[in-house]
Amino acid sequence: MDVIQEIIDKSHKADMNDLERYSKVLKAKLEIMLAELLEECSDINGAMVSSTDGLAWARKLQEGMDENRFSAMSSALLALSDNLVRETHQGQIRKVLLESSGGNVLILHAGKILILTVFTCENVNIGMSLAHANKTAEDISELMEQCSS
Repeated sequence: MDVIQEIIDKSHKADMNDLERYSKVLKAKLEIMLAELLEECSDINGAMVSSTDGLAWARKLQEGMDENRFSAMSSALLALSDNLVRETHQGQIRKVLLESSGGNVLILHAGKILILTVFTCENVNIGMSLAHANKTAEDISELMEQCSS
């Protein structure tokens, strides 16, 4: 809900039609960024953007994947990882990497209020996948900064 409040605050009391249009444009831009990520890196087979409180914003997922469940789990994993790193005095977390026999899941901060979750195939060039995921997370962060100014 922080995201909605921030949009409302930044809109300077615009009417509801303006807010709805603004939200749709932002989500469309995020969808385009995800489509470009999947196009640029064939090792990545799905991605989504969600808020830190677990709400799905944009998605490019394989058939049958529930964006609501994955956004909630991504949020919880990143929050838990943030707390673990903070408690051990090791700075700020950069990303969470889950490696499995069937592929990888990367979870990254994408600005202050958004999370990028990326799903890869198995036996991938993880460095290339990470580079593309990092670039997309930075682009999302920049987009959100532009929206809030």
